[in-house]
Amino acid sequence: MTPPLAGIRVLDLTRLLPGGICTLMLADLGAQVIKIESPVEGDYARWSPPLIDGMGAFFHATNRGKQSVILNLKDGAGCAALLKLVESADVFVESFRPGVTARLGCDYETLKAINPRLVYCAISGYGQTGPDAQLSGHDLNYVALAGLIGEMNQPQVMGGQIADVGGAYTAVAGICAALFRREKTGTGAFIDISMMEAALPFVSYAWVEAVSGSQGESELPRGVLSGRYACYNIYMTRDRKAVALAALEPRFWGNFCNAIERPDLVADYMKLSRQRYLQNEVAQTFGLRSLEEWDAILLNADCCYSRVRSVHDLVSDPHIQARGSLDLGANGVPFMRSPIRIDGAEVRRGHVPTFGEHTFDVLRAAGFEQVEIEALLK
Repeated sequence: MTPPLAGIRVLDLTRLLPGGICTLMLADLGAQVIKIESPVEGDYARWSPPLIDGMGAFFHATNRGKQSVILNLKDGAGCAALLKLVESADVFVESFRPGVTARLGCDYETLKAINPRLVYCAISGYGQTGPDAQLSGHDLNYVALAGLIGEMNQPQVMGGQIADVGGAYTAVAGICAALFRREKTGTGAFIDISMMEAALPFVSYAWVEAVSGSQGESELPRGVLSGRYACYNIYMTRDRKAVALAALEPRFWGNFCNAIERPDLVADYMKLSRQRYLQNEVAQTFGLRSLEEWDAILLNADCCYSRVRSVHDLVSDPHIQARGSLDLGANGVPFMRSPIRIDGAEVRRGHVPTFGEHTFDVLRAAGFEQVEIEALLK
């Protein structure tokens, strides 16, 4: 079966998480991804511990099936080589601050003149425009500014990279949409991805809830998904294991209350003034039994109950195993399957490139002569 993006060539100038996941998903969909790395250090993730076979474990996890080419974009010859590769490219992905590619001579306007069909995707913290465009940032800053941290019952660092990965997914969607349009129009596109904006949909429910209700109503059920309500919260069992309860709808809350033999808690469970009482009662109830006991009572009670797992538990989970979502390959190399499943096709567990492994082959295929390639390598 032909992969959806077979024949699509991607030039990847990104580093670390968002761009790496974006182009990994494109590679999993069949695209040829050529990773352009600087001669000084390349992608920082290559050398970040823990190391497996001399390369960072995270680099292994996010760069399978790609090719690595070393080019010095601060040198005229290296930049010229990149422009030559652009001639036959379909997609160009970069994650610099706005303005950097213009200084390097590989901004969208320059590349569009060379290849009008090119889909150019710029992933940045705050987007290409606006007063914050030049600010530095990481995922914690983006989710804090997007309101996710402030919406938590107890503001704290989140357990995963929401804006980074959200930015990667948004970039993939934008690239695929632009490629689809190109098939009809023949023209490329410039895609402006802000990781902070990519975090905003994750807080959309709370935002709509906050701005759409009548002001001044003390009983307005705001922050339902933030941990302020008993029906949607984290609780501790007798053996100090965390469990998640998300019994939002009346049917699920009723099933939960019946399962724990507390029908007196069913009525007015969304009333704001009852939340402290309900939380205390539910917390005390969960504290009466162990995690295994609650699993036996609630997993089949149809009440949106689950354990709170550690990342160390994921690989051994029966459901994740059955889906092939995560795995540890040879030498403990981590494998995470693309969540995009089309016609049941399996993801290729491609080779992880060594630093600059494909420089000669890619440049030769682009039309460079032996002497030109040797000069570039030197």
